[in-house]
Amino acid sequence: MAFFICEKSVIYMEILDMVSNKFLIEPKKVDKYTDKDILKYSIGTNLYTNGFKNFYKKIVDGEFLNLGSISICFEDATREEDLGICEENVRVMLEGLKIWKEKNPNAYVPLLFVRIRNLEQFKSFTRNTKKEYLKLITGFIFPKFNSENGRGYFEYLTELINDTNEVFYAMPIIEDEKVIYKESRIDELIKIKNIIDENKDVVLNIRVGGTDFSSKFGLRRSKENTIYNIGVVSDCLFDILNMFSRQGSEYVISAPVWEYFSSDLNSEEMQGFIREIKMDKENGFIGKTIIHPLQINIVNALYAVTFEEYTDAKGVLKAKDGVFKGYGDNKMNEAKPHTNWAKKILKRAEVFGVLNEGVEYKDLI
Repeated sequence: MAFFICEKSVIYMEILDMVSNKFLIEPKKVDKYTDKDILKYSIGTNLYTNGFKNFYKKIVDGEFLNLGSISICFEDATREEDLGICEENVRVMLEGLKIWKEKNPNAYVPLLFVRIRNLEQFKSFTRNTKKEYLKLITGFIFPKFNSENGRGYFEYLTELINDTNEVFYAMPIIEDEKVIYKESRIDELIKIKNIIDENKDVVLNIRVGGTDFSSKFGLRRSKENTIYNIGVVSDCLFDILNMFSRQGSEYVISAPVWEYFSSDLNSEEMQGFIREIKMDKENGFIGKTIIHPLQINIVNALYAVTFEEYTDAKGVLKAKDGVFKGYGDNKMNEAKPHTNWAKKILKRAEVFGVLNEGVEYKDLI
């Protein structure tokens, strides 16, 4: 790959080179035109930022070579009075990226998503942004997605796709109070799923609002606990997973944001982060929203497929039926019950890579 050369980008590339020899299969770089079946797993480490931040400089400086995607927020992270300034700032950065990409066509740019404020702002921003800049955007995040506003978002997205003849995806965020409150949850989730099913061809990822859910009860998890220790929230997350990640469903669901960070990997902030990602994976989430670049490598490392997982998954799919001993002689692999797990492992492997035998996630951090 050809990258804009500066001191920081050289350092980052050297680090990536050192890490690459730890992979049996290296992580895959994608863009918005990659096959959707792979792309939906590629949101990966999603950096949440507001429209004031200069993501353009960090991209061209090579600081985001290992970042899956960026979400530029025009909603909760932006004050109403600052919205116009943020929108224009994003347009300026998109213009800069366009010029830079023309000079460096093979350079890596994370997938770019815009978290819109509401339907009217969605229309206003896109109608006032040049098509050549919009082309750099992979998709749009629909906040507070529910059964009342959902169809309006998708109707305009379809209009935008048709008008621009461009590929755009949707990432609805399930964070509405009708979902967190038990008496209305299942009915609302069924209605939401019906809307999403109607538009599944453009749905890349489903996101969940752990912070918004917690706020309804005046709760905030401490750095010593994971979101799964917050009972009223985890109860809701499990119902969302049950509805959208079951066998036959094509949806990838991303885990809620972790609000703490530190430069010390051994700190409680980062150890708590690692604990939560492990729980995310066990429960079926793929990828995670982050709020600081210090969190990038940890998510990537933990979602990389181990040699043991990869070997077992390949064995399960090859066997088709029957029972046999897994890699390491430490488990039972049963072909039929483990088939769906194995398929997901191989999808994850294609995006996040497969570690060499004997390599652990800690070796990547």
